[in-house]
This record gives sequence, structure tokens and C-alpha cells, in this order.
Amino acid sequence: MNGYLPHPVVKAVVFWVLTVCIVAATFAGILLAWGTIGEELARRCFWTAFILAFGAMIFLLTNYVFGNLERDLFGSRDQNRDPDPAFAERLRKAKEFRAGEADTKTF
Repeated sequence: MNGYLPHPVVKAVVFWVLTVCIVAATFAGILLAWGTIGEELARRCFWTAFILAFGAMIFLLTNYVFGNLERDLFGSRDQNRDPDPAFAERLRKAKEFRAGEADTKTF
């Protein structure tokens, strides 16, 4: 786990909260422009969407900061491990094969 909650889950929830807030604010703006709802109701909808979106982003940032920030920013130290010996051998053979193909090509 990274932070309070798993970071991928928090990112997904924040994405959907932001999406719903944008849709709700846009819908309220369209209804206000058409004169279907009053200005006070539209203003409340806009501010509610803004507060929810801002709060979700703050929670995302807080969860990220209190998570394993070093690993998220700089990657884990395990990434520099040597590849599997069998994979390394296949990779070496593939490179030799490519080099052989390049030598046989003439333009």
C-alpha cells in the first residue's frame, strides 16, 4: 500500500469524481443559459462541484505524499536487477541475428 489507501484506487476514484463534477457543472451551466434553473441554484452547483473536485485532488496529493514517495518518483531499486539468464541468452541471440541480417542487406 502507498499512503492511506492504494494509490491506483485513489487515482481512479478521483478521476471519476472530477469527471462527475465537470459534467454536473457543465450541465448546470447549460441549464442556466437556457433559463431553466435559477442563478442561485446554478451557483450552488458550481461551488459544490468545485469543492468536491478540489477536495478529491487534495486527498490524492496527500495520499501520494504520505505514500512511498521515493519509490513513486525515482522507481524501485529492484529495477536494476540483471535479467533472467534464459531471457538474456535469447536477447543476445536476437541481437546477433539482427546484426547478421543487417550485414546481408545491400542497397
